[in-house]
Amino acid sequence: MKAHTVTIELPQATRMMTRVEVDKENRRLRVLFADGRIAVVPVEEIERAGKPVTLDLDTVELPDPYVILVRNTEGGLEEVPWDFVRHYCDPEFTRSERAISELSRKALGERIRRRRKEAGLTQAELAERAGVGRITVVRLENGKIDARTQTLRRIARALGVQLVDLLAPGEDVKTSTDR
Repeated sequence: MKAHTVTIELPQATRMMTRVEVDKENRRLRVLFADGRIAVVPVEEIERAGKPVTLDLDTVELPDPYVILVRNTEGGLEEVPWDFVRHYCDPEFTRSERAISELSRKALGERIRRRRKEAGLTQAELAERAGVGRITVVRLENGKIDARTQTLRRIARALGVQLVDLLAPGEDVKTSTDR
């Protein structure tokens, strides 16, 4: 009988964490992905990622392949998603995420520019109406900065459109208030 190898490829293998090992001494998590990549995540990075917390490394769980749960010293749970971890083992993932983010910023900027021109406003006029700096409008339109939700709401209001009209890529987006 001749032996043969069967390879099964999981389409989501790059997103699926299969094992978490805790290195308490060095305060690191060693995470294995289904595609064989291994990420070593410094605990300090997790502690600083949101509201500053201190993690209790005695309680680390992998309840599903997409999130690690770690208790903090106040008794709360911190969620560590797969994409946060993936950056520590996959430079290509980091590059592609940056590229996607850049494309999204540029697309948003184009929608703002188009709406501003349709309204017959200059960048300075839009900035004044929205209560933001002109340079903010310039940088948003050029896709150079990530927009804060509050800023986008102000710009949408100044343009006389719904926030979804700036965020949605399609021209024919209908909201419940359009019916």
